[in-house]
Amino acid sequence: MQQSKWFRGLAIGVWAASAAGCQTTQATSADTCASATSGSICTVVGDGTKGYDGGGLHRLDSWLYFPVDLAFDSKNTLYLLDWNNHRVRRVDPDDSLETVMGTEDPGDGDPGKKDLTPAGAPGLTVSLNHPSDLFFATQDTPVAKAGDLVLDAWHNHRLRTWTPASGLVHVTCGQNPGFYGDGKPVGLTTMFNQPSKVIQDKDGNTYMIDMRNWRIRKIAKDGMVSSVAGNGKPGAVADDATALAALKSSFLFFFPGEWSNPENPGGGLEISADSKTLYIADTENHRIRALDLTAGTLTTIAGSGPSGCVNIPNNATGCVNDNLNPPQKGDFAGDNGPATAARLNEPHDLAFGPDGRLYFADTGNNRIRAIDLKTGIITTVAGSGKAPDGVKPFATSDLGDGGSALNAALNHPEGITFDKNGTLYVADTYNQRIRKVVK
Repeated sequence: MQQSKWFRGLAIGVWAASAAGCQTTQATSADTCASATSGSICTVVGDGTKGYDGGGLHRLDSWLYFPVDLAFDSKNTLYLLDWNNHRVRRVDPDDSLETVMGTEDPGDGDPGKKDLTPAGAPGLTVSLNHPSDLFFATQDTPVAKAGDLVLDAWHNHRLRTWTPASGLVHVTCGQNPGFYGDGKPVGLTTMFNQPSKVIQDKDGNTYMIDMRNWRIRKIAKDGMVSSVAGNGKPGAVADDATALAALKSSFLFFFPGEWSNPENPGGGLEISADSKTLYIADTENHRIRALDLTAGTLTTIAGSGPSGCVNIPNNATGCVNDNLNPPQKGDFAGDNGPATAARLNEPHDLAFGPDGRLYFADTGNNRIRAIDLKTGIITTVAGSGKAPDGVKPFATSDLGDGGSALNAALNHPEGITFDKNGTLYVADTYNQRIRKVVK
C-alpha cells in the first residue's frame, strides 16, 4: 500500500497535532449557519485546523485533514471522508463528529482480516488508506445491500461496505492493484488500480473510475464486470462536440508525470435519472464528458481545455496527442455562455441539483459551477475564485461565511452533494471544512 508523495510528509502532522482527550460536544466556534439567509454560505463542520482531534468534539470545533467527499443517508445524516485522516466520520444528533470507519494508522483492513469474511469486522478496527468516495446504496446489488454505505478507498484498490445497524465492514471486491475481471463475476479476485470514484444507477448497476487503469468499469446488477469506456492509455481529448467510441477514447484523470504515485484521486461521476447517461469529470483534460451507455459514445459537454499529456520514457503506457510538458492547467472563463466554450480547471465531483442542473466542483478554479443541460449554459453558484498560496486555508474572517456564496473563499473544493431538502454541501478541501449554500 502506498501513500501519495504529496501527502506522505503532511501525514506526519496528523498525529503530532492530535488532541485526543480534549472532547466536548459544546461548540466554541461561532455557528455561522444559525442566522444565514438564502444564497449565503456557512460552515457546518470544521474549525479550519488541519489534523486529527481525537474525535467526539462538536462538529464546528473538529479538525479535518483534507475532506474530499460527503453523503447523506436516508435519515439526512451527514457523512464525510476525512481523506488524510483515513477515516469515515459522521455528524451525530448531539452535533459531535464521530468516526464510524478507520483507525489511527493507514492500512488495509482489520488485523484479523475479518472484513474479508462473511462475519465482517467492526468499522473502528478497519484501517483505510485514503478513502476517496462514498454513497449509500438504494437497493440490493452484488456490491451492497440497500442502506449500506459503499466506500471506495483509493490506495486499498477495493470496495468496502459498512452496515449502519451492525457497524460491520465487508470487502465486496478488489485485491492487490492490477487489471483483471472483465467478463467475470465480481469478487475478491477482481482487480482495480487506484479506483477513485464509484456510483450506482437506479437499475442496480455500479460504475467506477478505475483511475490508473484509465477506464470506466461497470459491475452489472447480475454481478458481471466489464469496461464501458477508456482504452487503457492516458491521453488528451480529441472529441470536441463529436461523439467518439467510448472504448477507443482516452482520459486524463491525473498527470502521467506522477505515474509512480499520483498526488490525489482524480475524476468524478454522476448518472442521469433514466440511467442512460454517465457524466464523467475528466480532471486533467479539464472537461466534463457524457457517456451514452446505450450507444457507447463519449461527448464533451463542458470545457474547452487547454490540456496536456506527456510520454514517460521507457513507460509502455504512453499518451496520445502529446503536447505540452508540463501540461497547461485549465483556467476560468465562460460563465453565462456555452459550457463547451468554458474554461475549467481540474473538475472533480459531480451531482444533480434539485433544479435539474448538473453541478460540479471546478476544483482548480475554487468554484462550484452548474450546467443547464437543456440550454448548455454554465454558471458559477459558489466561490469567488480567490485562493491563498499553497494549501494553507483561509483565515476564518476571510472565508465569507454568512455572506453571498458567490463571494465565498473556497480553497480547492473537491466534493459536493445535496441533502434530502435540496441544499448544496461542499467539501472545502484545503480549508479543512464542510460548508453549505443556504437555500
